[in-house]
Amino acid sequence: MALAATSALTQVGAKQVVEAGIAEAAKQGFAVTVAVADAGGHVLALQRMDGAMPVSAEIAIGKARSAALFARETKLLEGSANGEKSGGAARSALLSSGHILMEGGVPIIDPAHGKIVGACGVSGVKPHEDAAVAAAAVSTLKA
Repeated sequence: MALAATSALTQVGAKQVVEAGIAEAAKQGFAVTVAVADAGGHVLALQRMDGAMPVSAEIAIGKARSAALFARETKLLEGSANGEKSGGAARSALLSSGHILMEGGVPIIDPAHGKIVGACGVSGVKPHEDAAVAAAAVSTLKA
């Protein structure tokens, strides 16, 4: 077969994920940026909350892009770059590799066929908090 049926994340879906991420961050008292990328790692939607560091926009995009292109949560990539025992202390390798290999990027999987259609990246607080916001945002598409 030369062609395969697939699905794609729509602008409506991307906006839904960003809005859910912003709502979750606000509920937790966080100021973050939430980015959503398509399966190719290209930005579909982005919002930086008031008070979030300007650089968080670039990092959130990188986390979303990395999660989409590597087809896994960026937390797993962080462990492979620094080893599980680093505790996240050695962040230089995570930011200088051309991809953001730091916790806070979560793939968006189409439940109809199990394929990755995009990813959400969050930046602005501690990496595990970024990841929790991203996971909460992505979960709204399954509801």
